[in-house]
Order: sequence, then C-alpha cells, then structure tokens
Amino acid sequence: MMDIDKLLEIMARYEECPVCGSTIIGDGQGGIVVEDKTYTRTCKCGFKITVDEDGKVIAEEGGVNI
Repeated sequence: MMDIDKLLEIMARYEECPVCGSTIIGDGQGGIVVEDKTYTRTCKCGFKITVDEDGKVIAEEGGVNI
C-alpha cells in the first residue's frame, strides 16, 4: 500500500493538468486511480500520467488542446 504522505505529495504535484490547467476530477473531466504502488492522473484533454510511489514517472501521454 502506498504511504499516505507520499500519496498526498504526488496528488499535490498533479492537482492541475500540466497541459490544459484543469483541476476538475470526475464527471468525465478527469480521474485518479491509486493502486498499491502507482498513482494515475487523467484529464479531459487526453493527458495521462502514471507515477510510482517515489514520484518517478512510469508512463505519460500528452493531451491535446480542447
């Protein structure tokens, strides 16, 4: 299970989408998935990033301007 302090730090880092600036999560606007060792943030613009519990980027897909 991911350490809560590390999770909060990662969540703060990706609170705003680096592509379009959106901070909205849910209702088709973006999402967050937290698993044992990874955190994934998606956005309505198509941006998606997955990082490990140490904040290292595992996968990243750029979004498009909407």
